[in-house]
Amino acid sequence: MYDESWEGFRAFYELAFGTPIAYLFLLLVWKKWFKAEHPGWKYAMITLIGGSFFVLNHYFFHAPFYGLLARSYTVVFLIVYYFLLIKPSGFSLIRQLVAVLAAVVFTGVYIGAEEVARALADGRMLNGVMIPEFIFVVFAFLAFVVIILAERKR
Repeated sequence: MYDESWEGFRAFYELAFGTPIAYLFLLLVWKKWFKAEHPGWKYAMITLIGGSFFVLNHYFFHAPFYGLLARSYTVVFLIVYYFLLIKPSGFSLIRQLVAVLAAVVFTGVYIGAEEVARALADGRMLNGVMIPEFIFVVFAFLAFVVIILAERKR
């Protein structure tokens, strides 16, 4: 059923580092740019679904059906994004299209943060200084503690 030769090169610390950054970007987009307030669980759900793409990239990247799986997952992500964030906002068609484009940018921010983590861990970003992987996981944990404390209702 599962073949280890399908595994990709993505590592958990990259996902951990990118997740709070992507989450904060999502909050920025919806609270500041679109001036739309949603319950926090919706932002968390979108970030979780986006982050769970890691499973595909880590365990199925070289699988013969990866392309179909990735495209299908992308469609599911966009449908959930639309129904959780865009549709309830009552945006005009143009604004809905911009919001869909924001989902694409969200994905780019997530991937970009993961790439930064990999470059820092590999020593490609700080003149050969290699940041240990656990630092990224600790950063993510602390970032989410700060996010939760900042977002709680007073």
